[in-house]
Formats: sequence, structure tokens, C-alpha cells
Amino acid sequence: MTVNNEVIKEWLLMYRWLILSLTAYLLAHWSYLQTQLPLPPDWGQAAQTALESLFPNIVVSLILLSVQRLIPLARSCGFDISISRCKM
Repeated sequence: MTVNNEVIKEWLLMYRWLILSLTAYLLAHWSYLQTQLPLPPDWGQAAQTALESLFPNIVVSLILLSVQRLIPLARSCGFDISISRCKM
């Protein structure tokens, strides 16, 4: 009995999804326990807290991307926004 390569790929994708889902759940749950949010947990807020505490560089990058996307709108209203990075 041989197993088709496509079946193996589907199983690997399913396992990858399960591992990523479990990791995201554990990070959000750890964040929920760390900050002692009210019961029952708001998983969206717990996930946001985990993102902010574990990956602050991603949060800053997302904010900078949002600001960069809005620069043309600010210029049309008469504001000049410039973003510079200081590397230490």
C-alpha cells in the first residue's frame, strides 16, 4: 500500500496548522495569566497583549506602516510627516 504525495502534504499542512494554532493559544493564554485579565478571558485582548509584550518590534513596524500609508492624506491637509530611524 503506497501513500500518495498529496496526502502526505495535506497531513503535513494539517500538523503545521495544529502546531501554529496551539502555539498561538499558549502565548495568548500565558499573556492572559500574566496580566490577570477579568474572567472569562477576552482572547482578542489576550492575543494583543501577547503580541505587544513578546514582539514589540512587530507592533512598532505595524504602527510605522500605518503612518507611512497615511502620509499622502496628511500632506493634502497641510501636514508634513517624516519618519527617521536611529540605530544604536
